[in-house]
Amino acid sequence: MPVRESPTVTGESLLNDSSRSEFASLSDTTPYYEAWLKSLGPSSKPVDDVAPDSAIRFEGTLRIGCCVSVVVHSQTGTLTVSETGEVQANIFVATAVVNGLVRGDIRAAEGVELGSTARVFGNIETPALAIHPGAVFEGQCHFLPPPSKSVSEQIARSSRNSKVSKGSSRRSRSKPDKQEKAKAVAVAAGR
Repeated sequence: MPVRESPTVTGESLLNDSSRSEFASLSDTTPYYEAWLKSLGPSSKPVDDVAPDSAIRFEGTLRIGCCVSVVVHSQTGTLTVSETGEVQANIFVATAVVNGLVRGDIRAAEGVELGSTARVFGNIETPALAIHPGAVFEGQCHFLPPPSKSVSEQIARSSRNSKVSKGSSRRSRSKPDKQEKAKAVAVAAGR
């Protein structure tokens, strides 16, 4: 059997030869591809440029694992930004757990937790803040007063505290008297 010789290639591959290609009529698509690729990346718009009517409102728990550029609102919900998540807007929630990137302010009525992979560039307002080692936080933190209990919770707690078990001769007092305070101080001092 005769052995066929392979064509010798000089300079350019036959595959890249546009004169032989069936796609020779297409123009160079590199600028279009670059523009499309750039549009897929996260936006570098400042947080203030987010449209005021674009917002996510939710109840319960919301987990973000992608790039989001809208304001996030929830009075009672928990927002979790995963390691792959990116939020480029302000956040107003009850609880925020951040493991990804947040470029904007966070206001949480109950608390904020920054995991070890969190990166937050903005201010935080919350009554409770936990920052794990490795987290990056660049901004100011303002601690809010703890959230007040609802009226029904306050009524339930006061009714539980005021109940006296039947058959008990003990009176319940709301404030200890001076003698009890003095005894407590003496016990604490080791006397």
